[in-house]
Amino acid sequence: MFARCSSEEKMPRAVFMSCANRRGVCEVRIGSTHNLRAIFIPDYNSTDVDSHVRWNSWFEVPLPGQDRDACDGEINCPVVAGEVTRFTYVLDIQEFWPRNEYPVIWTLTDRATDEILVCFKFKINIV
Repeated sequence: MFARCSSEEKMPRAVFMSCANRRGVCEVRIGSTHNLRAIFIPDYNSTDVDSHVRWNSWFEVPLPGQDRDACDGEINCPVVAGEVTRFTYVLDIQEFWPRNEYPVIWTLTDRATDEILVCFKFKINIV
């Protein structure tokens, strides 16, 4: 269900998402929220983490209305290299999003250095 972004980028040890279904592509419902949790061990220290979630049909498009400041409640900052880190996010599926299946890319990056702390991909089906 969850995949590596590339061989160079670190993937979480575990990712959990509250889907509307139990099997297959994660179904998310228009007008609802879904919880995502990623557990990872970063290679870098960071005091300011950027959360970037986007879908990739023909080109990458940021999901509208999402909070990019991961240190504002989604993760405990500072992030310390080599320590287990938990990222928790409430994904808001807005009414105007078109219903379809989308590949999603999620990246947590240090704002100062632009170093990728963790990156993962998965698919959602907006219903």
